Amino acid sequence: MSERVFLGLGANLGDRRENLRGALRLLARECEIVAVSSLYESVAVVPEGRPPGPRYYNAACEISTELEPQDLLRFVKEIEREIGRRPAERWAPRPIDIDILLYGSRIIDEPGLVVPHPLLAERAFVLAPLGDIAADVPHPTLGRTIGELAQGIEIAGQRYVEDYEWVD
Repeated sequence: MSERVFLGLGANLGDRRENLRGALRLLARECEIVAVSSLYESVAVVPEGRPPGPRYYNAACEISTELEPQDLLRFVKEIEREIGRRPAERWAPRPIDIDILLYGSRIIDEPGLVVPHPLLAERAFVLAPLGDIAADVPHPTLGRTIGELAQGIEIAGQRYVEDYEWVD
C-alpha cells in the first residue's frame, strides 16, 4: 500500500539548484513525486561560536511510496551519496541533505530514524517549503497542522527564491 510521505531537501555546496533537482530525479526512480514546494534560501544553522556556512537552498516534496520507512531512509542515503555527499561532521556544508519529515501519520522511533522529524516544528527552513505543499496536513504528535506551525515561527534569515519547475 502506498504511503503519503513528505521530505525536506537542502543543499549548500556546489550547484544548489541542480543538486536539489537531481535528488528529485533520483527519487522518481522509486517513488511518485506528487508535489514540490517553491525554492527558499536560508542561512546555515551552526552552533554558536562557529563560522557561518554557505547559505542553503531548501525545498520540500510530497512523494507516494510503497517503501517502508527504513527502506526509504536507505534509498535517500543512496541518493545523497550519488549526488556527492560524504561523511562529515554534523554541521558541515553538504551538496544535498534529504530528511524524512512525515511518513503518513506514523510515529516512528527506530535506530537512525525518528518521524515526525524531531526539529520540524522549530525550523523555518523546513516549515516554509513544507507549508507550501502540506498546509492542511496534521502533525501527528502536536495536534496542529503544518500551516498553523508555519505561521508561528520566526523566518529571519530566510527568503523565498522562486517557484521552480523541478522535474523535467
